[in-house]
Amino acid sequence: MNKLFICLFVFLGHNGLSQTRSSDSLFQGLLDVNHMEFTVPKDYKKIDCIENRQMNYERAYKHPKEKFEVRYAIRSHDLEIAPSVFQATVMNISGEQLPKRHHYPMNPEAVQKELGADYGATVMVEVGEEFGQDYVYCLLVFIHKKGIGDAYIFYLADDPALIPELMRPLFHSLNFKQK
Repeated sequence: MNKLFICLFVFLGHNGLSQTRSSDSLFQGLLDVNHMEFTVPKDYKKIDCIENRQMNYERAYKHPKEKFEVRYAIRSHDLEIAPSVFQATVMNISGEQLPKRHHYPMNPEAVQKELGADYGATVMVEVGEEFGQDYVYCLLVFIHKKGIGDAYIFYLADDPALIPELMRPLFHSLNFKQK
């Protein structure tokens, strides 16, 4: 099991480092290669991505008034180990702390219909200092498409009660295209 997490950490870290601080064309390329659609969050301000060793990401937006941020990461691969990749990501962003609450796999029919994915899961964690920066909590939404790759949406805030309300209009902002 530890070997799997080490391999996944290397995979996520290597993949993330090569895609950090991506330009608009690189981000669009990731969307195209992974057959994804992205809608820019309305009224949110695009901010720079922060390099870190826990989990790099390609896009970030800040709420115009609240201390709330959403980050997007896309990883291309054809591995069929989605639950393990999800668990490794949770460990990475939380500074290797197990979440206080269990993760919640998404309903397979709903994740396919709403997000075009074959697998999805969510979890709320207290984030590690490097990934979280000035934030305390993160709701991670993870979606996977067989033979294509993964998408990670990180909703960050200091107040966990704020996350469900502010993430609701953003939930479908990144998804796999429907066939």
